[in-house]
Amino acid sequence: MPSKDLTSAARDPEVTATLMSGLSAYGRLYGLPNSPEQVRGLIGTLLRLYLPEEPAALIDAAAQQVLDGLTPDDLKNAIVDRATSALAKEAHRWQQHLEQQAQGILVTYVQRYRPNLTPETLRTIVTSVMPLLGGVMADQRPLTRSEALGLISQIVQTFNVDGAIAAAIDPTYLVIAEILATALAQRPMAEAVGETVTAYVKSHAPTLINIGADLIAAALSAVLKNQVDFNIDTQLSVIDEKLLIEQVNFQLNILQQSPPPSKAAWAIADQVNTAVEQYRQNRASSVDVTAGLVSGDGLSVSSPLTSTRRPGDHPPTDSPALG
Repeated sequence: MPSKDLTSAARDPEVTATLMSGLSAYGRLYGLPNSPEQVRGLIGTLLRLYLPEEPAALIDAAAQQVLDGLTPDDLKNAIVDRATSALAKEAHRWQQHLEQQAQGILVTYVQRYRPNLTPETLRTIVTSVMPLLGGVMADQRPLTRSEALGLISQIVQTFNVDGAIAAAIDPTYLVIAEILATALAQRPMAEAVGETVTAYVKSHAPTLINIGADLIAAALSAVLKNQVDFNIDTQLSVIDEKLLIEQVNFQLNILQQSPPPSKAAWAIADQVNTAVEQYRQNRASSVDVTAGLVSGDGLSVSSPLTSTRRPGDHPPTDSPALG
């Protein structure tokens, strides 16, 4: 089914009937999730499996529209057939796979690093796990926002700390847990970069939709030069730049969560703009750093600065330089 606009799929009677039937089948087979985030994630998975060629933005918009109009009678009156039962089973397999991989990373991290887990820190850790799932997933399709938020909600709700401490560690996740520890140690820097990108977009590129990896790299370069302004530990010597860019990209593009910029971020956004303009002048016929190299779905940034590192690769040592 070709894309028409961001909500045409949800308005299509055939698509709506299939989603209602798939949800009803899922509920009868496994029980429906008990939070709106998880239900929306399930709808997103069903829709993505049913319309695999549709862009993630359409999937997310349609999932939200279906959730907004969902009533108990819709599920009660839905006609379940063999095709929609198969769709529900495939969605369940995919979601279980995602959850198992995320739980495996989280259990290993908790055992190795024994963090102080509060509801807030657990959600932060789980959110940081999401961009790392690509290294352990056979299916390389990127998560949609609906799926990511649903998975985060599910794991935060069900994660058993005592069980994690007692569980056997799968060696598959050891290196990934170490990468997660690096990502969390860099989180203050990542937050400063995210704030700076947000300030830059609001000030200088208000129509920008997808945040390119090169723009994030420019913000990182500026923040590294102005760490004191953000009260970041100036002794922080190891920066895994690709990992940090990957985490900020996930926060801004996939989760679409823009942190409110601090005063320092607003000021440094002007430095980023200067770097961007200089970069454009130097490479006028090359890459537009405000767009990056973004694939058709608007989510999979393919710039060389985006993390393509897999577990076992060494972190980079040089900072990206623009201009």
